[in-house]
Amino acid sequence: WLMHNDFRGEAGETFRFFGRPSGEWNGEVVCRLTALEPPSKIAFTWNANTIGADTLVTVELEALEDGTRVRLTHANFECATGDVENLLERHNTGWDDHLSVLLKQAEDETGSGKLRYPDPDWKRFDLHVAIDATPEDVLRFWSTARGMEDFFVEMMRITGPDGLEREIDEIAMSGDRYTWRWHSGYRLSGEYLPPAKADEIRFSFGDSTVAVRAIPHGKGCLLRLSQFDIPDTEYARMNVHVNCRAAWVYFLTVLKIRIEQGIDGRDTTRETGASFSTAFNPQRIGVTF
Repeated sequence: WLMHNDFRGEAGETFRFFGRPSGEWNGEVVCRLTALEPPSKIAFTWNANTIGADTLVTVELEALEDGTRVRLTHANFECATGDVENLLERHNTGWDDHLSVLLKQAEDETGSGKLRYPDPDWKRFDLHVAIDATPEDVLRFWSTARGMEDFFVEMMRITGPDGLEREIDEIAMSGDRYTWRWHSGYRLSGEYLPPAKADEIRFSFGDSTVAVRAIPHGKGCLLRLSQFDIPDTEYARMNVHVNCRAAWVYFLTVLKIRIEQGIDGRDTTRETGASFSTAFNPQRIGVTF
């Protein structure tokens, strides 16, 4: 969960961690085991060429009713010869990352990390995707005809309440009507709806509603697409809930690739342009598996 090493677990031993060199770091951390008290504590010095002195890592484990609390303390940075503030930030981020790996591995090995799915809510679903772009840039793809045509539909027209068509880069407003045509030839009309929050795009989608939000995250944003007000009928469970979920996963992937790589990954043919749909039948185009 951490790095390659030559640790043996012997009192007072000197051992090393080995990683991929990065920036000024040469890829090696020299350590000395100072405490080993199974199963509750381990401590060792930690020195790299970017630190220039022995810092101290202490890991303490505490048994709880439902698991184990892990407390990791990395101290003595005041002895470092390098930029202390930068070293603290880098090590804090690094330990957070490696402890997440430890948590995942421990859960996988014990089975405690198995997901427990609640009964499906057939009236809605939420999907998420991280995109390396600002929320404003991402939401522009959902609110303009050019944006939607770049990743979602073959053709889009937006008209205002006065019946006049908006320009291809003009932002849609609440109350505007839209018409879409996908590459498969399927058409749909609907309306842009009042958003619940300022960072949201909301529109009608057949008999349901779709809301798209983008929140700053890391170097970009995390997008959430919610489809709700889905009729809870046997027909809608498969033909709306399951089918739309599959389609949105496809188009959210297309959107991410379009924004980050500048590539349009859609199938734009009439025959197989809707092959992501649960209703797609390859026999209709003469293909039998």
